[in-house]
Amino acid sequence: MIDRKILHNISYLGLTNVANLIIPLVVLPFITRVLGPTQFGQYAWAVSAGTLLGLVCDFGFNWSAAREVAIHKEDRRRTAAIVAEAYAVRALLFTLTGLVIFTIWTQLPHEGGVGAVLSFVPLIAFCNLLTPPWLFQGLEQFRIVVFSSMFGRLIGVIGIFALVRGPADAGLAIMLTAAGAVLPGLVTFRFLARHYGDVLHLPTRAAVGARLQSAWRIFTADLVIQVYTMAQTFLVGLLGGPVAAAQYNIGDRCLNAGKGFLAAITQAAMPRVANLAVTDPTAGMRLIRKVMLMVGCVGLAGGLVMGFAADLLVMVAFGPDFMESARVLRILAPVPILVGVGSCFSSLYMFNYGEGKLWSVMLKVAAAINFGTMLGLHLLGVDMHIAAPIAVVAAESFVFCLAGYRFLLAVRLGK
Repeated sequence: MIDRKILHNISYLGLTNVANLIIPLVVLPFITRVLGPTQFGQYAWAVSAGTLLGLVCDFGFNWSAAREVAIHKEDRRRTAAIVAEAYAVRALLFTLTGLVIFTIWTQLPHEGGVGAVLSFVPLIAFCNLLTPPWLFQGLEQFRIVVFSSMFGRLIGVIGIFALVRGPADAGLAIMLTAAGAVLPGLVTFRFLARHYGDVLHLPTRAAVGARLQSAWRIFTADLVIQVYTMAQTFLVGLLGGPVAAAQYNIGDRCLNAGKGFLAAITQAAMPRVANLAVTDPTAGMRLIRKVMLMVGCVGLAGGLVMGFAADLLVMVAFGPDFMESARVLRILAPVPILVGVGSCFSSLYMFNYGEGKLWSVMLKVAAAINFGTMLGLHLLGVDMHIAAPIAVVAAESFVFCLAGYRFLLAVRLGK
Protein backbone atom coordinates (compact mmCIF):
# COMPACT_ATOMS: atom_id res chain seq x y z
CA MET A 1 0.00 0.00 0.00
CA ILE A 2 1.02 3.63 -0.59
CA ASP A 3 1.67 5.27 2.79
CA ARG A 4 -0.81 7.61 4.46
CA LYS A 5 1.03 10.89 3.92
CA ILE A 6 1.20 10.37 0.15
CA LEU A 7 -2.50 9.44 0.13
CA HIS A 8 -3.29 12.61 2.07
CA ASN A 9 -1.33 14.68 -0.45
CA ILE A 10 -3.11 12.93 -3.31
CA SER A 11 -6.42 13.83 -1.66
CA TYR A 12 -5.40 17.49 -1.29
CA LEU A 13 -4.27 17.71 -4.89
CA GLY A 14 -7.29 15.71 -5.96
CA LEU A 15 -9.54 18.24 -4.24
CA THR A 16 -7.78 21.04 -6.11
CA ASN A 17 -8.17 19.21 -9.38
CA VAL A 18 -11.84 18.51 -8.74
CA ALA A 19 -12.18 22.28 -8.44
CA ASN A 20 -10.12 22.65 -11.62
CA LEU A 21 -12.59 20.30 -13.30
CA ILE A 22 -15.78 21.89 -11.97
CA ILE A 23 -14.81 25.57 -12.28
CA PRO A 24 -14.06 25.48 -16.04
CA LEU A 25 -17.20 23.44 -16.69
CA VAL A 26 -19.17 26.13 -14.85
CA VAL A 27 -17.51 29.26 -16.22
CA LEU A 28 -16.66 28.17 -19.79
CA PRO A 29 -20.28 27.70 -20.97
CA PHE A 30 -21.00 31.22 -19.73
CA ILE A 31 -17.90 32.93 -21.07
CA THR A 32 -17.99 31.23 -24.48
CA ARG A 33 -21.56 32.40 -25.05
CA VAL A 34 -20.95 35.92 -23.72
CA LEU A 35 -17.69 36.57 -25.59
CA GLY A 36 -18.37 34.56 -28.77
CA PRO A 37 -15.80 32.49 -30.72
CA THR A 38 -13.46 35.37 -31.72
CA GLN A 39 -13.19 37.15 -28.36
CA PHE A 40 -13.14 33.86 -26.46
CA GLY A 41 -10.25 32.83 -28.69
CA GLN A 42 -8.42 36.02 -27.71
CA TYR A 43 -9.16 35.33 -24.04
CA ALA A 44 -7.96 31.72 -24.30
CA TRP A 45 -4.82 32.75 -26.16
CA ALA A 46 -3.89 35.40 -23.58
CA VAL A 47 -4.36 32.99 -20.67
CA SER A 48 -2.32 30.33 -22.49
CA ALA A 49 0.46 32.77 -23.36
CA GLY A 50 0.56 34.21 -19.82
CA THR A 51 0.71 30.75 -18.28
CA LEU A 52 3.52 29.76 -20.62
CA LEU A 53 5.44 32.97 -19.84
CA GLY A 54 5.13 32.24 -16.13
CA LEU A 55 6.49 28.74 -16.67
CA VAL A 56 9.42 30.12 -18.66
CA CYS A 57 10.25 32.56 -15.86
CA ASP A 58 9.99 29.75 -13.30
CA PHE A 59 13.09 28.27 -15.01
CA GLY A 60 12.24 24.63 -14.48
CA PHE A 61 12.16 24.93 -10.69
CA ASN A 62 9.09 22.72 -10.57
CA TRP A 63 11.59 19.93 -11.30
CA SER A 64 15.00 21.00 -10.00
CA ALA A 65 13.92 22.97 -6.92
CA ALA A 66 11.18 20.50 -5.97
CA ARG A 67 13.71 17.67 -5.92
CA GLU A 68 16.28 19.74 -4.01
CA VAL A 69 13.74 20.85 -1.40
CA ALA A 70 12.56 17.24 -0.99
CA ILE A 71 16.12 16.10 -0.27
CA HIS A 72 17.01 18.99 2.09
CA LYS A 73 13.60 19.80 3.61
CA GLU A 74 14.91 19.32 7.17
CA ASP A 75 17.55 22.02 6.61
CA ARG A 76 15.73 25.35 6.98
CA ARG A 77 18.67 27.48 5.86
CA ARG A 78 19.20 25.43 2.72
CA THR A 79 15.48 25.52 1.90
CA ALA A 80 15.33 29.29 2.46
CA ALA A 81 18.35 29.79 0.18
CA ILE A 82 16.68 27.74 -2.57
CA VAL A 83 13.53 29.88 -2.31
CA ALA A 84 15.41 33.19 -2.31
CA GLU A 85 17.57 32.25 -5.29
CA ALA A 86 14.55 30.98 -7.22
CA TYR A 87 12.56 34.17 -6.64
CA ALA A 88 15.57 36.24 -7.77
CA VAL A 89 15.84 34.22 -10.98
CA ARG A 90 12.10 34.57 -11.56
CA ALA A 91 12.26 38.35 -11.13
CA LEU A 92 15.21 38.65 -13.50
CA LEU A 93 13.60 36.56 -16.23
CA PHE A 94 10.23 38.28 -15.83
CA THR A 95 11.85 41.68 -16.29
CA LEU A 96 13.73 40.60 -19.42
CA THR A 97 10.78 38.84 -21.05
CA GLY A 98 8.47 41.73 -20.13
CA LEU A 99 10.67 44.11 -22.07
CA VAL A 100 10.61 41.77 -25.07
CA ILE A 101 6.81 41.51 -24.96
CA PHE A 102 6.44 45.28 -24.69
CA THR A 103 8.65 45.72 -27.77
CA ILE A 104 6.56 43.20 -29.73
CA TRP A 105 3.32 44.81 -28.56
CA THR A 106 4.36 48.22 -29.90
CA GLN A 107 4.75 46.68 -33.39
CA LEU A 108 1.43 44.78 -33.55
CA PRO A 109 -2.06 46.03 -34.45
CA HIS A 110 -4.14 46.42 -31.32
CA GLU A 111 -7.63 46.19 -32.78
CA GLY A 112 -7.94 42.51 -33.69
CA GLY A 113 -6.32 39.09 -33.57
CA VAL A 114 -4.13 38.04 -30.68
CA GLY A 115 -2.28 41.37 -30.65
CA ALA A 116 -5.35 42.93 -29.03
CA VAL A 117 -4.71 41.03 -25.78
CA LEU A 118 -0.90 40.72 -25.80
CA SER A 119 -0.56 43.45 -23.15
CA PHE A 120 -2.39 41.24 -20.63
CA VAL A 121 0.10 38.38 -20.93
CA PRO A 122 2.70 39.73 -18.41
CA LEU A 123 -0.07 40.34 -15.85
CA ILE A 124 -1.10 36.68 -15.93
CA ALA A 125 2.53 35.55 -15.66
CA PHE A 126 3.22 37.90 -12.72
CA CYS A 127 0.24 36.63 -10.71
CA ASN A 128 1.19 33.00 -11.38
CA LEU A 129 4.78 33.66 -10.26
CA LEU A 130 3.70 34.81 -6.80
CA THR A 131 3.38 31.21 -5.62
CA PRO A 132 6.15 28.55 -5.91
CA PRO A 133 4.17 25.26 -6.03
CA TRP A 134 7.45 23.32 -6.15
CA LEU A 135 8.24 24.48 -2.59
CA PHE A 136 5.11 22.87 -1.17
CA GLN A 137 5.60 19.82 -3.37
CA GLY A 138 9.11 19.32 -2.01
CA LEU A 139 7.95 19.86 1.58
CA GLU A 140 4.97 17.52 1.01
CA GLN A 141 2.67 20.21 2.44
CA PHE A 142 0.22 20.70 -0.40
CA ARG A 143 -2.70 21.63 1.84
CA ILE A 144 -1.12 25.04 2.57
CA VAL A 145 -2.00 26.40 -0.85
CA VAL A 146 -4.82 24.07 -1.89
CA PHE A 147 -7.67 26.00 -0.31
CA SER A 148 -6.27 29.45 -1.07
CA SER A 149 -5.91 28.45 -4.73
CA MET A 150 -9.47 27.20 -4.83
CA PHE A 151 -10.90 30.31 -3.15
CA GLY A 152 -8.78 32.58 -5.34
CA ARG A 153 -10.12 30.98 -8.48
CA LEU A 154 -13.65 31.08 -7.10
CA ILE A 155 -13.38 34.82 -6.48
CA GLY A 156 -12.22 35.34 -10.06
CA VAL A 157 -15.11 33.25 -11.39
CA ILE A 158 -17.66 35.21 -9.34
CA GLY A 159 -16.19 38.40 -10.79
CA ILE A 160 -16.55 37.04 -14.33
CA PHE A 161 -20.21 36.15 -13.78
CA ALA A 162 -20.92 39.53 -12.19
CA LEU A 163 -19.00 41.86 -14.51
CA VAL A 164 -18.44 40.27 -17.95
CA ARG A 165 -21.39 41.16 -20.19
CA GLY A 166 -20.25 41.04 -23.82
CA PRO A 167 -17.39 40.68 -26.33
CA ALA A 168 -16.00 44.07 -25.32
CA ASP A 169 -15.25 42.67 -21.85
CA ALA A 170 -12.63 40.15 -23.01
CA GLY A 171 -9.83 42.16 -21.33
CA LEU A 172 -11.77 42.32 -18.06
CA ALA A 173 -12.29 38.54 -18.17
CA ILE A 174 -8.55 38.06 -18.59
CA MET A 175 -7.76 40.30 -15.59
CA LEU A 176 -10.30 38.54 -13.38
CA THR A 177 -8.84 35.17 -14.33
CA ALA A 178 -5.33 36.37 -13.48
CA ALA A 179 -6.51 37.77 -10.13
CA GLY A 180 -7.34 34.26 -8.93
CA ALA A 181 -3.61 33.62 -8.37
CA VAL A 182 -3.15 36.57 -5.98
CA LEU A 183 -4.65 34.91 -2.88
CA PRO A 184 -2.36 31.83 -2.89
CA GLY A 185 0.54 34.23 -3.43
CA LEU A 186 -0.35 36.12 -0.26
CA VAL A 187 -0.68 32.84 1.64
CA THR A 188 2.76 31.82 0.37
CA PHE A 189 4.37 35.04 1.62
CA ARG A 190 2.80 34.54 5.06
CA PHE A 191 4.08 30.94 5.17
CA LEU A 192 7.60 32.03 4.22
CA ALA A 193 7.63 34.81 6.81
CA ARG A 194 6.40 32.48 9.53
CA HIS A 195 8.65 29.48 8.87
CA TYR A 196 11.74 30.94 7.21
CA GLY A 197 11.68 34.64 8.09
CA ASP A 198 14.72 34.44 10.35
CA VAL A 199 16.87 32.61 7.78
CA LEU A 200 15.53 34.11 4.54
CA HIS A 201 17.96 36.61 3.01
CA LEU A 202 18.58 38.23 -0.35
CA PRO A 203 20.85 35.98 -2.40
CA THR A 204 24.20 37.11 -3.74
CA ARG A 205 24.77 37.56 -7.46
CA ALA A 206 27.13 34.59 -7.35
CA ALA A 207 24.40 32.41 -5.81
CA VAL A 208 21.87 33.51 -8.43
CA GLY A 209 24.39 32.82 -11.20
CA ALA A 210 25.11 29.37 -9.79
CA ARG A 211 21.37 28.65 -9.60
CA LEU A 212 20.92 29.67 -13.23
CA GLN A 213 23.83 27.48 -14.29
CA SER A 214 22.79 24.43 -12.28
CA ALA A 215 19.14 24.53 -13.37
CA TRP A 216 19.81 25.30 -17.04
CA ARG A 217 19.68 21.75 -18.41
CA ILE A 218 16.52 20.89 -16.50
CA PHE A 219 14.98 24.22 -17.56
CA THR A 220 15.49 23.45 -21.24
CA ALA A 221 13.87 20.05 -20.81
CA ASP A 222 11.01 21.54 -18.79
CA LEU A 223 10.47 24.26 -21.38
CA VAL A 224 10.17 21.56 -24.00
CA ILE A 225 7.54 19.81 -21.87
CA GLN A 226 5.54 23.01 -21.47
CA VAL A 227 5.74 23.92 -25.14
CA TYR A 228 4.28 20.66 -26.35
CA THR A 229 1.83 20.14 -23.48
CA MET A 230 0.66 23.63 -22.51
CA ALA A 231 1.47 25.98 -25.38
CA GLN A 232 -0.80 24.42 -27.98
CA THR A 233 -3.49 27.10 -27.69
CA PHE A 234 -0.79 29.75 -28.00
CA LEU A 235 0.53 28.18 -31.22
CA VAL A 236 -2.92 27.46 -32.66
CA GLY A 237 -3.87 31.10 -32.09
CA LEU A 238 -0.71 32.36 -33.77
CA LEU A 239 -1.05 30.14 -36.84
CA GLY A 240 -4.79 29.59 -37.08
CA GLY A 241 -6.35 32.69 -35.53
CA PRO A 242 -8.65 33.30 -32.52
CA VAL A 243 -11.53 31.08 -33.69
CA ALA A 244 -9.27 28.04 -34.15
CA ALA A 245 -7.73 28.80 -30.74
CA ALA A 246 -11.22 28.84 -29.21
CA GLN A 247 -12.19 25.46 -30.71
CA TYR A 248 -8.94 23.83 -29.65
CA ASN A 249 -8.86 25.45 -26.21
CA ILE A 250 -12.21 24.01 -25.15
CA GLY A 251 -11.06 20.48 -25.96
CA ASP A 252 -7.70 21.11 -24.34
CA ARG A 253 -9.28 22.48 -21.16
CA CYS A 254 -11.54 19.47 -20.83
CA LEU A 255 -8.48 17.24 -21.26
CA ASN A 256 -6.48 19.23 -18.71
CA ALA A 257 -9.30 18.99 -16.19
CA GLY A 258 -9.05 15.21 -16.44
CA LYS A 259 -5.25 15.24 -16.46
CA GLY A 260 -5.42 17.13 -13.18
CA PHE A 261 -6.40 13.92 -11.41
CA LEU A 262 -3.37 12.18 -12.88
CA ALA A 263 -1.12 15.08 -11.89
CA ALA A 264 -2.43 14.90 -8.32
CA ILE A 265 -1.16 11.33 -8.02
CA THR A 266 2.24 11.79 -9.67
CA GLN A 267 2.94 15.15 -8.00
CA ALA A 268 2.19 13.71 -4.58
CA ALA A 269 4.51 10.78 -5.23
CA MET A 270 7.34 12.80 -6.80
CA PRO A 271 9.12 14.05 -3.63
CA ARG A 272 8.93 10.61 -2.00
CA VAL A 273 10.31 8.90 -5.09
CA ALA A 274 13.10 11.51 -5.30
CA ASN A 275 14.04 10.78 -1.70
CA LEU A 276 13.83 6.99 -2.06
CA ALA A 277 15.88 7.04 -5.26
CA VAL A 278 18.78 8.19 -3.05
CA THR A 279 18.05 6.31 0.19
CA ASP A 280 16.25 3.11 -0.92
CA PRO A 281 16.07 2.70 -4.72
CA THR A 282 14.23 -0.64 -4.57
CA ALA A 283 11.44 0.82 -2.44
CA GLY A 284 11.24 3.74 -4.88
CA MET A 285 10.68 1.37 -7.80
CA ARG A 286 7.94 -0.41 -5.88
CA LEU A 287 6.25 2.92 -5.21
CA ILE A 288 6.41 3.83 -8.91
CA ARG A 289 4.64 0.58 -9.83
CA LYS A 290 1.87 1.27 -7.30
CA VAL A 291 1.41 4.79 -8.63
CA MET A 292 1.35 3.41 -12.18
CA LEU A 293 -1.61 1.18 -11.36
CA MET A 294 -3.58 4.12 -9.97
CA VAL A 295 -2.92 6.48 -12.88
CA GLY A 296 -3.55 3.72 -15.40
CA CYS A 297 -7.08 3.19 -14.09
CA VAL A 298 -7.84 6.91 -13.94
CA GLY A 299 -6.38 7.53 -17.40
CA LEU A 300 -8.36 4.71 -18.98
CA ALA A 301 -11.63 5.99 -17.50
CA GLY A 302 -10.91 9.53 -18.68
CA GLY A 303 -10.06 8.43 -22.19
CA LEU A 304 -13.29 6.44 -22.51
CA VAL A 305 -15.37 9.44 -21.44
CA MET A 306 -13.58 11.70 -23.93
CA GLY A 307 -13.96 9.21 -26.75
CA PHE A 308 -17.63 8.37 -26.34
CA ALA A 309 -19.22 11.44 -24.72
CA ALA A 310 -17.48 14.28 -26.57
CA ASP A 311 -20.45 15.38 -28.71
CA LEU A 312 -22.90 15.37 -25.80
CA LEU A 313 -20.50 17.23 -23.50
CA VAL A 314 -19.72 19.99 -25.99
CA MET A 315 -23.32 20.47 -27.16
CA VAL A 316 -24.73 20.69 -23.65
CA ALA A 317 -21.93 22.77 -22.14
CA PHE A 318 -20.78 25.07 -24.94
CA GLY A 319 -23.43 25.06 -27.65
CA PRO A 320 -23.46 24.40 -31.40
CA ASP A 321 -20.93 27.14 -32.23
CA PHE A 322 -18.18 25.02 -30.64
CA MET A 323 -18.98 21.54 -31.96
CA GLU A 324 -15.55 21.34 -33.62
CA SER A 325 -14.22 21.01 -30.07
CA ALA A 326 -15.85 17.57 -29.89
CA ARG A 327 -13.56 16.44 -32.72
CA VAL A 328 -10.61 17.75 -30.74
CA LEU A 329 -11.71 15.77 -27.68
CA ARG A 330 -12.08 12.52 -29.62
CA ILE A 331 -8.61 12.86 -31.10
CA LEU A 332 -7.16 13.54 -27.63
CA ALA A 333 -8.91 10.51 -26.05
CA PRO A 334 -5.73 8.34 -25.84
CA VAL A 335 -3.77 11.08 -24.08
CA PRO A 336 -4.92 10.51 -20.45
CA ILE A 337 -3.56 6.97 -20.25
CA LEU A 338 -0.46 7.86 -22.30
CA VAL A 339 0.33 10.77 -19.99
CA GLY A 340 -0.67 9.00 -16.77
CA VAL A 341 1.41 5.86 -17.20
CA GLY A 342 4.05 7.65 -19.26
CA SER A 343 4.70 10.13 -16.45
CA CYS A 344 5.54 7.22 -14.15
CA PHE A 345 8.06 5.96 -16.71
CA SER A 346 9.58 9.36 -17.42
CA SER A 347 9.00 11.86 -14.60
CA LEU A 348 9.14 9.41 -11.69
CA TYR A 349 11.65 6.85 -12.96
CA MET A 350 13.96 8.43 -15.54
CA PHE A 351 14.21 11.84 -13.85
CA ASN A 352 15.02 10.40 -10.42
CA TYR A 353 17.03 7.28 -11.31
CA GLY A 354 20.04 8.66 -13.14
CA GLU A 355 18.60 8.89 -16.65
CA GLY A 356 18.17 12.66 -16.61
CA LYS A 357 20.27 13.20 -19.73
CA LEU A 358 18.25 10.72 -21.79
CA TRP A 359 15.06 12.15 -20.25
CA SER A 360 16.03 15.62 -21.46
CA VAL A 361 16.90 14.41 -24.98
CA MET A 362 13.69 12.37 -25.16
CA LEU A 363 11.55 15.40 -24.37
CA LYS A 364 13.32 17.52 -26.95
CA VAL A 365 12.72 14.85 -29.59
CA ALA A 366 9.07 14.68 -28.49
CA ALA A 367 8.80 18.45 -28.96
CA ALA A 368 10.29 18.11 -32.44
CA ILE A 369 7.73 15.41 -33.24
CA ASN A 370 4.98 17.66 -31.94
CA PHE A 371 6.05 20.71 -33.92
CA GLY A 372 6.90 18.70 -37.02
CA THR A 373 3.56 16.93 -37.03
CA MET A 374 1.59 20.11 -36.38
CA LEU A 375 3.37 22.24 -38.97
CA GLY A 376 3.40 19.42 -41.52
CA LEU A 377 -0.34 18.90 -41.22
CA HIS A 378 -0.88 22.66 -41.32
CA LEU A 379 1.07 22.92 -44.58
CA LEU A 380 -1.02 20.08 -45.99
CA GLY A 381 -4.15 22.12 -45.33
CA VAL A 382 -5.35 20.54 -42.09
CA ASP A 383 -7.04 23.05 -39.79
CA MET A 384 -4.86 24.03 -36.83
CA HIS A 385 -7.43 22.97 -34.23
CA ILE A 386 -7.22 19.45 -35.70
CA ALA A 387 -3.49 19.37 -36.45
CA ALA A 388 -2.63 20.32 -32.85
CA PRO A 389 -4.33 17.38 -31.06
CA ILE A 390 -2.91 14.91 -33.58
CA ALA A 391 0.54 16.30 -32.83
CA VAL A 392 -0.04 15.95 -29.08
CA VAL A 393 -0.98 12.27 -29.46
CA ALA A 394 2.11 11.63 -31.61
CA ALA A 395 4.47 13.24 -29.08
CA GLU A 396 2.94 11.55 -26.04
CA SER A 397 3.04 8.17 -27.77
CA PHE A 398 6.77 8.58 -28.40
CA VAL A 399 7.46 9.46 -24.74
CA PHE A 400 5.31 6.57 -23.52
CA CYS A 401 7.12 4.02 -25.68
CA LEU A 402 10.71 5.16 -25.08
CA ALA A 403 10.34 5.86 -21.35
CA GLY A 404 8.37 2.64 -20.91
CA TYR A 405 11.18 0.67 -22.56
CA ARG A 406 13.75 2.19 -20.19
CA PHE A 407 11.60 1.43 -17.15
CA LEU A 408 10.94 -2.17 -18.17
CA LEU A 409 14.63 -2.64 -18.90
CA ALA A 410 15.48 -1.39 -15.40
CA VAL A 411 12.93 -3.80 -13.87
CA ARG A 412 14.36 -6.67 -15.90
CA LEU A 413 17.87 -5.86 -14.69
CA GLY A 414 16.64 -5.80 -11.10
CA LYS A 415 17.23 -2.12 -10.40
